[in-house]
Order: sequence, then C-alpha cells, then structure tokens
Amino acid sequence: MKKFLLFLFLLPAVLQAKDLIVLQNGHSFEGSVCKVQKSHVLFVQDGRRFRIPAKELAFVGLEDPTRLDDVDICLRAYRDVRLRGRQWHNFFGGVFFGPITVIYDLLKDYHPLRDERVLLLSKNKGSFSDPVYVECYTYQARTRATIQAAGGWATWIILFSKR
Repeated sequence: MKKFLLFLFLLPAVLQAKDLIVLQNGHSFEGSVCKVQKSHVLFVQDGRRFRIPAKELAFVGLEDPTRLDDVDICLRAYRDVRLRGRQWHNFFGGVFFGPITVIYDLLKDYHPLRDERVLLLSKNKGSFSDPVYVECYTYQARTRATIQAAGGWATWIILFSKR
C-alpha cells in the first residue's frame, strides 16, 4: 500500500518527461534510465551515472518504455553477424594464405551495409545507422573472421608440418 501511495504522490514527476527511480528506502530520483538488466539498472542524473542494484529498487517509471528494447542492441548486431555466412571463405583463406588472411581480417572495416546477405536478411535495418550497433557488429564480425582464418592457418600448419 505504501508503494502505491508513493507512486500516486510521484506520478506528476513521472509525467514531466523524465524517468523516475524509487528506492526501497523511499528516496526518489529523476533522470534517465539507460539500461535495464536483471541485476541492476543504469541511471543518469545530471550527467552522473549510477548503477542501482535491482534488489534496492521499489519502482521504475519510464517516460517512454519503448526506447528500452528487450533485446540489447549489441545482441541484435551479433545475431546479424551470423547472417554474413562467410565461415568457409575465411577458413580456406587461412589455409591457403595463412597469416596474410589473419592480418587482413584484423584490418578490414566491417559494416552491415557492405554485406549483401545482411542487407537482405536482417530484421534490424533501422539500426544500421546506430553507432553502437555498428561498433558491436564490426567487433563481432572482425573477431569471427579472424578466428576462422586463424583456424584455417592452424589446420595448414598441422596437416603439412613435418613430424
């Protein structure tokens, strides 16, 4: 009952276009919720970031609940990297060209707009201009391609080394 009355008391603050955090001890804060996870909430107030454990939260009021997506944007980028489908190209590049392919994969600039399969099959086309999405996509694509090329190079070393 206390929480409900506290919510009614703080409802005008929620309607003023800010996110509201109410702690178990009754303290309330207005600002912006950046990220919601199972264990904590990232909250920004006056330019300062706070990480509030979930067990200390009594209420979280969001100005626009749709801006916090259920699936993290990096997770969507990681899923789109799977659509690239160049696993065997990278692997055989590592077999035939060894360290040159590994270095190339480390230096290459990966972007979802340059991968035709991702352009055709992705459901996240609206995120292609989001810098966080592009950064996560680039990191994951580079990591996967480099590991696949290194695996091909290691295979060549194992198969053709003198014993």
